[in-house]
Amino acid sequence: MSRKSEYALIAVQQLARSLPDRVVSVADLSQQTQVPADVLAKVLQGLKRAGVVRAVKGAGGGYGLSRSPAEIRFLDVVQPFEDKLAMVSCQMPSHECERLDTCSLRDPMAALNAFVLRQFEGLTMDVFLVPHQWIAVGTRGAGHPHETSLARRLRASDAASG
Repeated sequence: MSRKSEYALIAVQQLARSLPDRVVSVADLSQQTQVPADVLAKVLQGLKRAGVVRAVKGAGGGYGLSRSPAEIRFLDVVQPFEDKLAMVSCQMPSHECERLDTCSLRDPMAALNAFVLRQFEGLTMDVFLVPHQWIAVGTRGAGHPHETSLARRLRASDAASG
């Protein structure tokens, strides 16, 4: 993932912590997230074009989420800043490799990449608001008393896809 994608995730997470109808100025958001204001402004414009955030102009203006964090997918936030999300460079559209025709890793990595993208499809930004959601994702079995709701969602998504 690019640095802009990371900043986009940070910005959306911070905006999600604000009141639903509140907008936050770029300067305030920059101070809250420690992301440089000029970079953050460009990231927020990309998120606006993608429909993730809304902008309010004028005095008291700023940015807010366009919908609830539960309705914003992880991919909605990062895809505007990525050519393609890939585990290895040979899965990128622009990659040129002299071993492309003989590489024994290309197909397994393509399968792994597809698996990861399927997981991202069901991942929404609300899980980034509760730190304990990430505890033991994938490390606890089904029905374990400490299995998180995110782990259950990922397991269900994986079972449904195949």
